[in-house]
Amino acid sequence: MSNRIQTLSATISKLFRLQRQKRADVAQRRQYINQIVENIIDDIDPRLRCIMGYKKALSPCVEQVLSYAEQVCSLLPGPMLFTKETHRTNATVRTLFSDFRTMAEVFSQCEQVQDFFNNNPSADRAYLVLGMRMKESQAFGMQQQGDIIIKDVLQTNVNFDDYRITHPSRDEESLRYNLRERALHECVAQTIKKLIETKSFNSKLEEDEIKLKMQLSIIKNQKKGLDSIIHDNYMQLDRIQEIETKLKEIENTHSEVSKDVGTLDATLKKAASILIQPSELIEVSRLSFCVDRFNQIIKDNAENEEFRVNLAQITFSENEKRVGILAVFPRNELILLPIKPVFL
Repeated sequence: MSNRIQTLSATISKLFRLQRQKRADVAQRRQYINQIVENIIDDIDPRLRCIMGYKKALSPCVEQVLSYAEQVCSLLPGPMLFTKETHRTNATVRTLFSDFRTMAEVFSQCEQVQDFFNNNPSADRAYLVLGMRMKESQAFGMQQQGDIIIKDVLQTNVNFDDYRITHPSRDEESLRYNLRERALHECVAQTIKKLIETKSFNSKLEEDEIKLKMQLSIIKNQKKGLDSIIHDNYMQLDRIQEIETKLKEIENTHSEVSKDVGTLDATLKKAASILIQPSELIEVSRLSFCVDRFNQIIKDNAENEEFRVNLAQITFSENEKRVGILAVFPRNELILLPIKPVFL
């Protein structure tokens, strides 16, 4: 009986500890979300704090972005080991870099990688994000099918450049956490960019409206003045009608855009409406294909699995596309780079 009581007591104590930890985690996450909301307000317009309920308006949006960031970060393949040996044996590493020397230089020249190893002398490798631009080109060439050589076959080649390495970390967990933060801040940046574009467009419409009204006033006054002696009255009427039509169109558009950013309340609502749809700001999808040793895309089937390349494709709101993968680069693969001459 005593053992049962002790077991029950231990179970209850464990449940209480789990509940306390859960409450602490919820409180910590709420504090984190509130901090992000305050950062967004600072970046957009600090005057938005004058609006009652601005936290309530933006907090669900931040929650949505965080969930989306965790989801898309899980789509990045890897971490993939980038070494001289894997460049020889692995299709992905070999496809991304034309030769080992180029690969070693890209990693070794990166200041973030250099700083990471300098600041972490015990780390034997760095986990990082490798991003790049992928280019596809098509050309006619020869293809072998069994013992037969077929000429004038349309072939697709893939090549990569504009390499960018970010967020060197000690392990995969830290790297994916940093990547989630990066995705979050990118969504915020894209939101602010869209707001600025809308505000700029609104200001331009306002300027165009003022200019057209001034032009209309000038022509109408000229029509009543001595100018009518020189110019055709019908031409003036046509010009007045043309300006009035343009003015009406601009006034209607200006009225609609002003509903989005014309006031602080409208700006807050617009920011929330953009942020709540993070997939419209950043889209991440898996990219998988098979290539031969000349970077030509080949038939995608089970026989060619050893030639498969798995990447993630990131598309930003302005339709700029990049591809990426989580990479691991060992310290002992760093190469000494030639010292640049200093001219006095």
